[in-house]
Amino acid sequence: MDLVSNMLGIDKVNMGGKLILIEERHETDANFLLSSIILDALKKNYNICLVLFHNTFNHFHNVSIKFGCNLAMLRKEGKVKVVEPMKIVAAALQSMDKGTAHKLNAHFTRSTSDNSNNIVHHLLTAIKNEYQAPAVIVIDDLSHLYNLGFHLRDVVYCMRYLRSLIECNKESQLCIVVHTYERESQSCVPDTFVDGLKHMSHLFLAVEPFETGYSSDMSGKITVNWRIDCIRRKYNWSETVRYVYKLSDHQVKVYTPGNVPG
Repeated sequence: MDLVSNMLGIDKVNMGGKLILIEERHETDANFLLSSIILDALKKNYNICLVLFHNTFNHFHNVSIKFGCNLAMLRKEGKVKVVEPMKIVAAALQSMDKGTAHKLNAHFTRSTSDNSNNIVHHLLTAIKNEYQAPAVIVIDDLSHLYNLGFHLRDVVYCMRYLRSLIECNKESQLCIVVHTYERESQSCVPDTFVDGLKHMSHLFLAVEPFETGYSSDMSGKITVNWRIDCIRRKYNWSETVRYVYKLSDHQVKVYTPGNVPG
């Protein structure tokens, strides 16, 4: 994973107070980027707060073991904290009286402002309680809020809170994964949200498949976009750099497009 950290530049840059946005385009898997960010942060003595909408903690633990890091042990030691939003949603439903819960059932097809704010509040409170600076807050992945029927305004509110949380302590950082779909779909809310969030991020990463479909030689493409001029000038980086990558069980290989081995 050191190769990936070096390719992203996070091994050189002080990531305190910064936002990393990962766009995971349909038919790709950005978990190797998340794992690299987590392992790099642990080397720098950050705490980790995993907010897991999508993958389980065991998934991240199993990946970390392959690279010589035991997340389960670090969780026991309090170095790694886990927030499971679906459990929070279920608990919020159970705590309501039957009349309110019946109304909330409609939330999953037609969200009401009061109910959605209530669940988002429970989620953000859980993150704040588990978060211990300096830390990396990892959101995997935010697009599941849309799957639950939340509106764009709910996710924007959530983002504003998370940004204020890390801005209060410049040692901490935020990493968000959003899964997106076909770009020609103008009504796709996750795509619209990523377009806006991209301008708030300090480091924007996009993982996407090849236009030609499956390749036995390479797994996909990565775009690395550092959006801070002073950092790019310091390291003489281009604003946007593109790579291709190959995933295997125990390693990730990254190449510039013109240097792919034959």
